Amino acid sequence: MAKKVSKAAKKEKKVQNQQNQSDAWISMRTGLIVVTVISIGLTILIARTTVPAIGWGEGLLWAIGFGAGVWLVFIGYYLFSRFLRRKRS
Repeated sequence: MAKKVSKAAKKEKKVQNQQNQSDAWISMRTGLIVVTVISIGLTILIARTTVPAIGWGEGLLWAIGFGAGVWLVFIGYYLFSRFLRRKRS
């Protein structure tokens, strides 16, 4: 025989599931470490491949630009996420 669940219990479970889904997967500190490692790694990779081809000045500018681009995407997504998930009173 099927177990009967009240409407209030279903609603409470639905709210709890929504709260669990909106929680962060990783902490902010871990996210910052990951973004830092990725941006430094990308900067080194781009510098290593562009400097021999186009010279030091322009090669380093491209490398720094790509490394900064990673941070711009991260900050943009973070601000967009905060805007969507702000608490409404």
